[in-house]
Amino acid sequence: MPARLGIDPYYGRPPGAPLHRHQAGCAATNYPVQRLISKLALLCFILPGHSGILNAGPDPRPQTARTPVILITIDTLRADRLGCYGAKSVSTPAMDQLAADGVRFSDALSQVPITLPSHAVILTGTYPMYNGVRDFTSTGLPANIGMISEAFHRHGYLTAAFVSAFVLDRTWGFDRGFDTYDDQFEARQYETRNPGEIRRPGNVTVDHVLAWLKTHSEAASGKPFFIWVHLYDPHSPYDPPEPFHSRYAGRLYDGEVAYTDSQLARLFGFLKKQGLYDRALIVLLSDHGESLGEHGEAEHGFFIYNSTLHVPLIFKLPDAVEQGRVINAPVGTVDVSPTLLDLLHMQDPISRQFQGISLASAILGKGTEPAIPVYSETYYPFDSFGWSPLRSVSNGASEFIQAPRPELYDLRRDPGENHNMAVTKSAEAAGLHSQLQGVERRYSRSAPNTVSAGPALSEATVEKLKSLGYLAYSAPAPVSPSGKLADPKDKIRVYNLILRAEDLSSARRYAQSNELLDKISAQDSNLYLVPFMRAENAMQMKDWPAAEKEFLACLHINPNFQQAIMGLGRSYLNSGDAFRANPWFELAVHNNPRDFLAYYALGLVALAGRDAGSARGAFARSVEIKPDYAPSQKELGVLLVEMRSYSEALKPLEEAESLGLQDAELCNYLGIALENTNHLKEAVQRFNKSLRLRPAYTAARLNLAFAYLKMGDTAAARREFGQVCQQDARLCAQYRSCFP
Repeated sequence: MPARLGIDPYYGRPPGAPLHRHQAGCAATNYPVQRLISKLALLCFILPGHSGILNAGPDPRPQTARTPVILITIDTLRADRLGCYGAKSVSTPAMDQLAADGVRFSDALSQVPITLPSHAVILTGTYPMYNGVRDFTSTGLPANIGMISEAFHRHGYLTAAFVSAFVLDRTWGFDRGFDTYDDQFEARQYETRNPGEIRRPGNVTVDHVLAWLKTHSEAASGKPFFIWVHLYDPHSPYDPPEPFHSRYAGRLYDGEVAYTDSQLARLFGFLKKQGLYDRALIVLLSDHGESLGEHGEAEHGFFIYNSTLHVPLIFKLPDAVEQGRVINAPVGTVDVSPTLLDLLHMQDPISRQFQGISLASAILGKGTEPAIPVYSETYYPFDSFGWSPLRSVSNGASEFIQAPRPELYDLRRDPGENHNMAVTKSAEAAGLHSQLQGVERRYSRSAPNTVSAGPALSEATVEKLKSLGYLAYSAPAPVSPSGKLADPKDKIRVYNLILRAEDLSSARRYAQSNELLDKISAQDSNLYLVPFMRAENAMQMKDWPAAEKEFLACLHINPNFQQAIMGLGRSYLNSGDAFRANPWFELAVHNNPRDFLAYYALGLVALAGRDAGSARGAFARSVEIKPDYAPSQKELGVLLVEMRSYSEALKPLEEAESLGLQDAELCNYLGIALENTNHLKEAVQRFNKSLRLRPAYTAARLNLAFAYLKMGDTAAARREFGQVCQQDARLCAQYRSCFP
């Protein structure tokens, strides 16, 4: 599972955060108290700018399409798990009915078997070598690559996206063109889970979709809508809810597929009740499949066999057109966006960008089926391990895989790709290899993708980085393979050992994880992920010097590995050395201008240095990028209370509360802001909630006592102050005169 590796776990709130205010006298009624250290996840992405080259204002041409459009992507869904694709033991009635109501492609292939780059292909109609998003360590979507959502927005559509996993969070730049980008996850997940595993179940996402549809009707807005719905449930770990868990015991992946289908049934049922199903153009596909042990791969991303490339693809046209048709020609997910615009007769500048072909004629039965070889790739082995990337072309009958030891398979006689014929059928292999090279030559980008940089690094910061052992801060990362690289087929055992070491670490068996990593390092000393994983284990064991040593060893091999850069910042911050942490987070923000977590980290550093102004700016920027990240909202609001900007503090604190953050400190500070803006009843409610969450929270109890005193309820005030005296003799003596 590619998302498991190269992800920062957690880092702590810095020691030395702003101290509580000690104010003598009864007029000083608020007692914020020292803010506790909380562990919050910190990712580091290389992020693009927000705007694309196609955002040049509304298109002056008349709108030609008013059809509601729904694009559904189901993560990690193998085609052979749907009844309409031949599955006998998995119940998928909703998707099967959609296929019966529309046109099904029997041989659709993903261009990349990894969530992020595959969705970049789907939403832009371009190949990975053009858009630059090749695996989960890629730079996100560059600013000069247009998205299909931008085309719909230009043509007057209401646009909304609902994603179910953090790996498609807006920080990757996929929110362009969407009026609504719903990527909200439970706040507590950021504290308890690896960010790469943050997700929400399908029922929650569908709930959000239905709520949006109820409040954004075409009748009210006068506009059609384009909605992208992403469901993540078939992705590991497989743990479907009941009754699917029991019904599919022993094959929980199938249970996740069946559960996902049940949520689509809810969506389709609502659309039918509203009269939208028949009128809508609905497209359903998967970003990639799942190996489930085939070829030695448990999940996806490492190889490019059909188990991870073959995906469902269904187009349901408006008004029951072309029902029940099946198209057998091989097609790619890169063809989805061009087909959408063509079916809607929508003329838009983004068409000049498309590298996929329109399938509209084949769908409508007005032309021959496409006969273009389908290109796929995975650069995960190269970018993460330094092994050879894999590229392939398939014409439906044969598949050629370019690798140090090339592979050729007869897909009709050998659908499981078990018998390599590259040597015995060398002429056919050479012909397909030539076609593969033709695709790469034609669609590779000649000009560099535009990635917006963050704030420039000062000379002082650069010197600090060098003094801390970062001697190659400007060294370019390798962008293409060169020389003789290992064949991933020969490295599957090492890869699985790395995943095993990650599993041991997740189970908190750090010593065993390190022992396994040592064995891996003995086999291949140039794997930068090995010292990175050792560093993460050291972080969990609070061995800060070991963490520093291993992060620097990782950066010696790969100077631009952002997770290690952020890891060093985390290690210094957790050890109480904000001075050394700061340049690493500045470097991260420079590389990741839209990374809200990097700005959040800078805010924590500024707090440790008692620089309220810088902290406020960093937290505000984090909130601006991602308003529904509750910790940033909370920290901004708490800081504003500390600065006595009570009215201004209300908005971020209430937003953090509305996002579901259950935090005693949040409630206490929100109570302070409410009390100081003359909302005493609401303040009492928040102080009481704070005490329910943390009964020994003396500051909240003292604030509650003062709030009761302001309300004239002296009995309640004395009662609460009496408990303060039982908990803290010093505070009792300091404020006793206020409660005679």
